[in-house]
Amino acid sequence: MDNQVLITIIILILISVLFFFAYINSKRIPVRKKERIFEKLEEISMQVKSSEVFARRDAIIKLDNLLGKAFNIRYGNDNSCGDNLKLAKKLFDKNLYQKLWDVHKIRNEIVHKDRDISSSETEELYHIYKLGIKRVLK
Repeated sequence: MDNQVLITIIILILISVLFFFAYINSKRIPVRKKERIFEKLEEISMQVKSSEVFARRDAIIKLDNLLGKAFNIRYGNDNSCGDNLKLAKKLFDKNLYQKLWDVHKIRNEIVHKDRDISSSETEELYHIYKLGIKRVLK
């Protein structure tokens, strides 16, 4: 084989490796964005424990918005939480995916049908949202 052909092949392989690493790094979620999401999640955890039903309802709405923001960061889009949840089926096991849809539906009932929510249910929903957000930002 000619030296020029060998050098050309090596250069093409190196360029391919460079593009591969650039692609991999472009998919990483910036640490600072993750930290902000988890800080907000921690703030909401205090609101979840409130004895006021309106505070708990607001906490669920905020959690859904936070999950939506995590999806927006992950996918680099401005889609709604529900639209991104449809895209995210591969991120979750079947059980967690269904639970995330269920909590999203409860959020919609809170917003559109003025649904009340108990303390224990609020804490359960918080844990599901927390699992979902952690998985999205992994």
